[in-house]
Amino acid sequence: MSLVLLVEDDAGIGRAIVQGLGGRGLTVRWLRQGAGVLDALAREQMATVILDIGLPDADGLALCRQIRDAGHAMPILMLTARTALDDRLEGFDAGADDYLAKPFAFAELAARVGVLVRRAGQLLPPPITWQGLSIDRAAGTAAWHGTPLALEPRSLALLAELALARGEVVERTALIDRVWGADAVITDNAVDVAVSALRKRLGPCGLAIAAVRGRGFRLTLPE
Repeated sequence: MSLVLLVEDDAGIGRAIVQGLGGRGLTVRWLRQGAGVLDALAREQMATVILDIGLPDADGLALCRQIRDAGHAMPILMLTARTALDDRLEGFDAGADDYLAKPFAFAELAARVGVLVRRAGQLLPPPITWQGLSIDRAAGTAAWHGTPLALEPRSLALLAELALARGEVVERTALIDRVWGADAVITDNAVDVAVSALRKRLGPCGLAIAAVRGRGFRLTLPE
């Protein structure tokens, strides 16, 4: 089942998209404002996001940036009444993958969403398993010997990178590039805070993260 998150305050447009995409085999989660978008993305793995720029409680461009900053990589299609080239470029700069101006023909929207959903399927990362640890980055879940680990997206991304190293050291710079992005400006303190938060989540199951001075971090299994 492919899930699509629709963020659109116009009731008529929203209903048409929900019904139309539903008829094409997609399940649509519809939010009428920006509040709750990041929580929805943390709860469920969305194949793509349809995001209106003009929301009653948020700026769609800023929200798009927040989605990317939170580590979500699914394609984003932006809807807007703005048609100027600079507006479209600003949308792409914010992290959007496609752009559709209102008013639009539903057939075109459906075709664009179909392309993005297929692209998302091709980009899904394979599950990670190491001893009793399993991580499904596509679903946003992790478990230790079958017991789910409650992790936020950033913590899950950190754990995934450490698990891929199979106990070897992951350099701090490499961790920043893979989790926050190569263009991110992240302080060492911010990395340490994120690692500390993950340690607390992993503590009850015995998994630990060791800091290697001058290099980075490594994940260790309980003895």
